[in-house]
Amino acid sequence: MRRKIWGCLALGVLLLLGGGYLSLQASPDASFDRPMTFEDPGGRLGIDDIRTELFAKNFSPRAPGLGFRASAFWLRFSVVNPTDKDVPYWFDTGNRTLQEVDLYVFDSAGNRAHQLTGSKFPYAQRPLDTDYFVFPLSVPAHGSSELYLRVRSTGYLNTQLVPHLWTPQDYLRHQQAERMLWACYLGMAASLAALNLMLWFYLKDRSYLLYVLSLFGMVCTVSTMFGGYGSSYRLFWPAYPVFEQISWVLVATFTDIFVPLFIARLIDMGRLKPLLRNAMIVLIAVTCLNCAVLTGLTWLQNADAASLQRIYILGTATSSAIYICLFVATLYALRERNRAAVFLCVANTPLMAWVSLNAVGVLMSGKPAGGASMMFGSAFEFTVMALALADRFNQERKQRMAAKQALIEALQRSEQELEQKVLQRTLELNVEKERAKELLHNILPVELAEELSRTGKAHSARHEAATILFADFSDFTDLASTMPADRMVGELNDIFAAFDDIVDEVGLEKIKTIGDAYMAAAGLPKPCEDHAQRCVRAGLRMIDFIERRNQSSTYKWGVRVGIHSGPVVSGVVGKRKYAFDIWGDTVNIASRMESAGAAGRVNLSAYTTDLARRDFECEYRGKLEAKGKGKMDMYFVVGERNSLAKEA
Repeated sequence: MRRKIWGCLALGVLLLLGGGYLSLQASPDASFDRPMTFEDPGGRLGIDDIRTELFAKNFSPRAPGLGFRASAFWLRFSVVNPTDKDVPYWFDTGNRTLQEVDLYVFDSAGNRAHQLTGSKFPYAQRPLDTDYFVFPLSVPAHGSSELYLRVRSTGYLNTQLVPHLWTPQDYLRHQQAERMLWACYLGMAASLAALNLMLWFYLKDRSYLLYVLSLFGMVCTVSTMFGGYGSSYRLFWPAYPVFEQISWVLVATFTDIFVPLFIARLIDMGRLKPLLRNAMIVLIAVTCLNCAVLTGLTWLQNADAASLQRIYILGTATSSAIYICLFVATLYALRERNRAAVFLCVANTPLMAWVSLNAVGVLMSGKPAGGASMMFGSAFEFTVMALALADRFNQERKQRMAAKQALIEALQRSEQELEQKVLQRTLELNVEKERAKELLHNILPVELAEELSRTGKAHSARHEAATILFADFSDFTDLASTMPADRMVGELNDIFAAFDDIVDEVGLEKIKTIGDAYMAAAGLPKPCEDHAQRCVRAGLRMIDFIERRNQSSTYKWGVRVGIHSGPVVSGVVGKRKYAFDIWGDTVNIASRMESAGAAGRVNLSAYTTDLARRDFECEYRGKLEAKGKGKMDMYFVVGERNSLAKEA
């Protein structure tokens, strides 16, 4: 940013110095001393009045920059020819905007010549076909001529004169060089306008259109001050001087509209200082109204100079107020480190320098600064303004890229967070799945649980060799009636949890609990040869656990265990709460073995005794009544043979 600013400033200084150099190179061949000036406020005095002794003594040396007044001004010059031959000169007023220009030439013999022109007259009335008001004159050999120049610009034009004497050949060369300078200036402006107009069509950003309109206004303003309209007058409306007068007002108003609007948009004045922007809009509206009034009065040509002057002063005041608002807003923008405001200050630096030099030149020598410097300063201004737009576009592009990058990074972070969440959720689902699987395994046998998870259903099966174990508590009803409910549930939970551990250790499959009854089986769903031994061993451990628990527990439990072996059918039933169950007469007989047993003993059927006799010592009880089955042989398990042998 700093390199850009210093580069722009260096370019501005070079352009300003170049313009000053060209202005010096464009000096005339002949000049004269500082003219004597007389102001005629009413504008009614003629040449004969001015030359009388009464008015002649009122001439005083003063700068030809005559300010914004509606008075007529008389300037008196003396030209001496010391050579031996007549010398033709072209007298250049150095102004293109004067409304009334009269030149009176008196030679040494007292002869008088009068020439009249001005912007209020048709172009054809000019003495010479030039953009400036230029008069031909001839000074005789060893003679002198006295020149009286009367100028007047009523109402709103700045009557600033830079008179020169040229030889015709030098003036034509000077005019050709100046036109080339103007061609470069206008060509540069046209190129920037075309470029930004295309950018406006392409980007649809009003900033570029406002730049083109403000560029047009700035170029027209410079042309107004230094005669760019001279050629336009000659080419486009030579027979309509009234339009030549109106054009100055229209240009000033056009500039006062679009240049402030462009600058306000460039520094974002609406956001920065909305009150200042609203005030500026109101002032622009007043300027437009003032322009309409001036245009109407000029077109009708029925207003006096004083009235036009007052309207012009009002327009100048409102125009100045507009730029004061912009200046204050620019200061606020600089305080906020607004890049466009920095470019704006740099862009106006050469023009401000030119204004200062111009003021010093008028005050010190009566000669303003050269128009070429103003032209180069203006070129620098709209070039830097174009750079400001380009910088603004570049900053917006960087912001868009940064926003895009931030969006990409945000999306990447979101994607990563989503992946982490998905991974975390997957892990949670896996944990939940494992928990569900574990829970399902707690409800169903492993094989059936996996089959149910895999296919959604579990097939029933018939098991020809299985052993069923029933465990029940004796006197449970009496014990439960004297025990609090929560204590009873707690007692049963502790006992059945221990039974679950025993069943898992021995290798049985828990079937279910029914009230205070505990049911398990061996040999299903996977068959095994020692299914009877497993159930007997589990029954003994259950009884042993209860006996050991009763030694330290307040409540004493007595458990009966009944076991029977035979074929059964197993399967999973239920729609919402699955349950693994077994059916068959073997289950019923096992239940009868339990109910016919005794507390602290394992009661076996004859078939189970036969299967387990090799590993367990059994005691015959005889034929006992089994509900619904009649009399059946029953056996109490005494203990494992290995354990009994060790005890013996």
